[in-house]
Amino acid sequence: MYSSRMFRFVRLIGLTGATSPVRLGSVRLLSINSTTAYDEVMKVLRSDLKQSIRMKADPLEKNVIRSILTEVKNMEIATRGELHDEFQLADLLDKMIKERNASAAEYMKEGSPDRFQQVGLNELREADFLTSYLKRLPVASDKEVDEHVTKLAETLKSEGELNSKEDLFKKIPWKTVKGQWHASRSSISKSVERVFKEVSDVEA
Repeated sequence: MYSSRMFRFVRLIGLTGATSPVRLGSVRLLSINSTTAYDEVMKVLRSDLKQSIRMKADPLEKNVIRSILTEVKNMEIATRGELHDEFQLADLLDKMIKERNASAAEYMKEGSPDRFQQVGLNELREADFLTSYLKRLPVASDKEVDEHVTKLAETLKSEGELNSKEDLFKKIPWKTVKGQWHASRSSISKSVERVFKEVSDVEA
């Protein structure tokens, strides 16, 4: 389902992050083709940012929202003309969460100075904020995707047709996964890597 709001104004952003005053002639109109679910979460993000600024909320939360909006803007520019949907946004948030968790693990290694430990804790808090927005999207979790892929892999294995990861990839119903599995191609590809190692006797 597509949103009726197909256009967004892109204003000049200053180094401080504030919107610079511009004349109407300098405002550039971009055509954004996006789903309703995508637009709804973007609306929540912008609303939460305004609220956090107004209420002088936790600076970390405000910075996380700004980082999401920046990453989304970069993604929209890089994929201009494509459909922007909840699966694309979920992949982006998932990537940001994994980056925070990996960074936290590095900072919080045993023996790290206290100041590093605190940075690691902040990274984990950022991951929690990111996860809260990911959960708003109507997409399947990694566990749910793994269940679909595992069922398919076990069927292929019982029939003697699971000899490589490629065998599993070929049997994924790619044309219908978004509608039936509520998952992106990227999340399913990662699941295939995980599941194949668990259910197959063949080395990946």
